[in-house]
Amino acid sequence: HHCMVPMYSCAVTAIAIHPVTNNLVIAYSDQQLFEFSIPEKQYTAWSRMVQNCGLHKVWLERDSPITHITFNPKNPSHILLHDIYMFCVLDKSLPLPDNSTLLMNQGTLKQLPETARQRQLHAFKICKKFQPLLFADLLDEKCLVMVERPIMDIKTQLPLPIQQKKFGT
Repeated sequence: HHCMVPMYSCAVTAIAIHPVTNNLVIAYSDQQLFEFSIPEKQYTAWSRMVQNCGLHKVWLERDSPITHITFNPKNPSHILLHDIYMFCVLDKSLPLPDNSTLLMNQGTLKQLPETARQRQLHAFKICKKFQPLLFADLLDEKCLVMVERPIMDIKTQLPLPIQQKKFGT
């Protein structure tokens, strides 16, 4: 037993230890993210800043919890997160977006003029083009593996009573 992480009122949905910094990153069911330094036995400066400033309201209003956390070993400031429909690179070296900033899909952001893109420079790089995303992880520094499965493929393998609609049209 090395140390205890402070208690939080919501359930943990994903947890991972950074291989370089030994920081524990925890995602909770209310969409909060915390980073705890295991060697120092306290929250990191970045995590305290997030707790003081708060995360973007659009991030907090998401209805799908983070299901997996991994890291870019070549860049300790990058945290890779995903839920069922979104993949996100969280760059801790960039500022957190305030609530007036738009959290855009990277595809939408690429269509903006360069000056508008510079105003959208913040820590969250989000990609929402996936069907149910089951898994995402780095094999090495230049190889990202993502496993997705169309929802209809999943539904066809369910027993018939579960497939039938009970409410609505």
